[in-house]
Amino acid sequence: MQISRIYCNKPEVFSPINFNCATEADRLNVVLGEVRHPKDQRKDSHNLGKTTLIHLIDFLLLKGMSPDQFLFKNRHRFEHFVFFIEIALNTGKFATVRRSAADPNKIAMTRHEDRGQDFTNTANDEWDHYDLPRDTAVSLLDGWLDLRILKPYDYRQAITYFLRTQADYSDELQLQKFSSGKDVYWKPFVAHLFGFPEAPIQRKYELDDQIERLKERKAEQQISVQFSEDQLSELVARIAVLERQLDEAETALDSFNFEAQERRLLVELVDKVERDISEINDQLYNIRYDMSQIDAALSHEDKFDLKEVSEIFSEAGVHFPAALKKSYDDLVTFNRKVTRERNAALRARRKSLVLQQQQLEASKSELDHQRSMQLRVLRDTDSFEKFKSLQKELTSQRANLVYLDEQRKRLEELAETARKMREAERERGRIVDEIKAMVAKPTIVFQRFSATFNYYCQRVLNHDGIFFFTVNSNNNFDYQIGLSLPGGIGTTSSLSDGTSYKKLLCALFDLALLKVYEDAPFFHFVYHDGIFEALDDRKKLALLEVIREQISRKKTQYILTLIDSDHPRDAEGQRILFDDDEIVVRLHDDGDRGRLFKMPEF
Repeated sequence: MQISRIYCNKPEVFSPINFNCATEADRLNVVLGEVRHPKDQRKDSHNLGKTTLIHLIDFLLLKGMSPDQFLFKNRHRFEHFVFFIEIALNTGKFATVRRSAADPNKIAMTRHEDRGQDFTNTANDEWDHYDLPRDTAVSLLDGWLDLRILKPYDYRQAITYFLRTQADYSDELQLQKFSSGKDVYWKPFVAHLFGFPEAPIQRKYELDDQIERLKERKAEQQISVQFSEDQLSELVARIAVLERQLDEAETALDSFNFEAQERRLLVELVDKVERDISEINDQLYNIRYDMSQIDAALSHEDKFDLKEVSEIFSEAGVHFPAALKKSYDDLVTFNRKVTRERNAALRARRKSLVLQQQQLEASKSELDHQRSMQLRVLRDTDSFEKFKSLQKELTSQRANLVYLDEQRKRLEELAETARKMREAERERGRIVDEIKAMVAKPTIVFQRFSATFNYYCQRVLNHDGIFFFTVNSNNNFDYQIGLSLPGGIGTTSSLSDGTSYKKLLCALFDLALLKVYEDAPFFHFVYHDGIFEALDDRKKLALLEVIREQISRKKTQYILTLIDSDHPRDAEGQRILFDDDEIVVRLHDDGDRGRLFKMPEF
C-alpha cells in the first residue's frame, strides 16, 4: 500500500498532489517549505501546512473525527470541500476514497486499473460504493488493502506508525494517540507485529482488570459482613444450633414449660453477657487511662529558654560562643518540630480513643439492658408474665437468627468472590509464565528486524541499536530500545534519550520494520514530518543515504517534510538540494498562495 494522489473539488485552493509511488517509488516525496523573504521578520516558513497534510491523509484514510481535527475546528471554512485520495494497492491496482468535510460519515469508494484518475465530478451511482458509514468503509477498505500481516487487526491500528508527526518522535512504539490510553490498546498489537502471539498478552491485561474489579467488589461486600471468611463454617454451625434451640423453645413455651428457656438464659447471662460487660469495662478503663496520659502530655510545655541560658553565661562572665548559640537554636527548633509532630499524633490518637469509647459505651448500654431483662425473667414468679417475657426473648432470638442467616448469605457471596479472585490470580500466574517463555524465544520477524535495525543504527548513529522484548516489574509484556556504548553489550545508554537521537531512532525503527515486510502484504510507505529539523548535517546525510538505499528497490515510499534551513549540507557547507521530480509539494512564505490551503492561516 502506497499513496498515489490527493486532490479536492476546489483545486484553486488545494492543488492536487501527485506522489512518487509504485514504479516511481525510488524517488523521494519531499514536502518543502521555502523561505522567500528571509529578512521579513513578520513572515514564517512554519505553519504552511506540512503537518496538516499528514492529518489530511489520516482523515482520507478514514480516521474518526475529533474536536481537535483541523477540519472540525475550522468547519466553517471547509464545509464545501470534498477530498479524494488515490491509493496504490499491493495488487498493482488502485483505489480512490472520497470524503467530505461537511459530512465525513458518508464515504464513497471505487477501485480502478490506472492511476491519476479524477473523480471530482463522478455521480454517486458511478462509484463502486457510496454513502458508506465510516465503520463500514473502514472494513471495506481493509479488505481491499489486504494487509494480511495485520490480521486480526485492521489497517487503522497501525497506520499512524507510518504517519509520524512531530509529536510522535518521543517513543518508537507508543505513539501520541496511545499515550493517554491503556497499554492493552497497543502492546498486544506490537507483539503480533513481531510475530508473537498476542492472546496471552491480551489475557494478562484482562485478568488484571478482572482481579481489580473483584478486589473492589470484595471490599464493598466486606463492609456489610461482620464476620471473616474463615468463620463461615462456624457461622453455619451457630445458625443450625440456634434454629434447633428456637424450635425446642417454641415447643416448651407452647406447653408452659420454662425450664429449658431459663437454663439457656442463665448460661447466656453468665457465659456471654457478663463476660462481654467485663471485657468492655476493661477496655474502657484502658482507654480512659490512655486519654489521661495524652492530656498530660499535651499540657506539657517546652520550658527551655535560650535567652535565660545566655543571661546565665553573661552573669558568670563566660563568653557564649556564636557557634554554641546556633547549636542551641538548632536544638530548640528541632525540639519544637518534634513536639508539634508528636502533639499532632497524640491529638489524632485521642480522637480515635474518644470514638472507641463512645462505641464501647453504647455496646455496654445494650448489654446492661439485656442483662436486666434476663434477670427479670429469671426472678419473675408469675407464670403468665414469665411467658410473655420469654415470648419477647424468643422473638428477639428469631430476629437474631434472620440477621445471622443474612450474614451467612453475604459471607458466602464474599467467599465466592474471594474464590474467583484466587482462581484469576492463579491463571494470571500461568499467563505470566507463558509470556516470559514467549519473549525468551525470538521470532524470525523479530530476529530479522533486530539485525536490520542494528545495521541502520550503526550506519547513521555509529552505535549498535538494541531492541528486545521483556517482562516488566508489573509482569506485563514490554520492550527495551536504544543504543549501546562500546563494550556495553545488551545495555542501552542515555544517548537515545536526547531529542535528536530519539527522532532518528524512530525513523530507523520505521524503516527497519518496512524493510522486514517489504515483500509481504503490508504498508509500504512512511511519512516523516520534520525529520531533519535540528539534526547534525552528518546525521542528515547518513539518514538520507539509508533512505535512498531502501527506496531504490521501489518497495518503500518515503515522504518527508522540511523547510529550507533544514536542507542537508555537505562538508563544505553547501546545501544538498532535491531534484524537482522529488518535490511533490512546494510551499513558501510569500502570502496565502504559498500555503497548503491557499487561504489565510487557521
